[in-house]
Amino acid sequence: MSECKCRVFDKGIDDFQHEIIKIVPFKDKGSSTEYRYENQSSNPLAKYRVDGGLISDDGAKCDYLLLNCKQRQSYFIELKGSDLIRAIEQIDRSIDKLKNQLLDFSFFARIVLSRANTINLRDTKLLRLKKKVESLKGNLKMQSRFLEERI
Repeated sequence: MSECKCRVFDKGIDDFQHEIIKIVPFKDKGSSTEYRYENQSSNPLAKYRVDGGLISDDGAKCDYLLLNCKQRQSYFIELKGSDLIRAIEQIDRSIDKLKNQLLDFSFFARIVLSRANTINLRDTKLLRLKKKVESLKGNLKMQSRFLEERI
């Protein structure tokens, strides 16, 4: 059996490491936004709190990190009001701060906004983040209010 890749980090554990959980919800208190990961493949997962957990400095950081241990996938998740640019900056910096500890993982960015300004969809920061995660064998998905994935 190969080495478990879920236990990459010792600190900042929010819920679990290396567990097979069918549905993993991400929702902040008082927020109207939610991301839900449906683990149809029954892969071991790890869920970390990034803001105040894995990264505790004053810089920008996303809310959560989810690792699909078997598929070597990392999901950087930001739940936000309407500030898409700030959400992009938070995920971008979180990837930069944590990518050296996730060398054999692909990188996915997930942003769920309560509402979005369509003007922001052409912002250069958005295009750069999209290219960054694509170069790291992942993609960027954004949705208003609720985003669900079945993997």
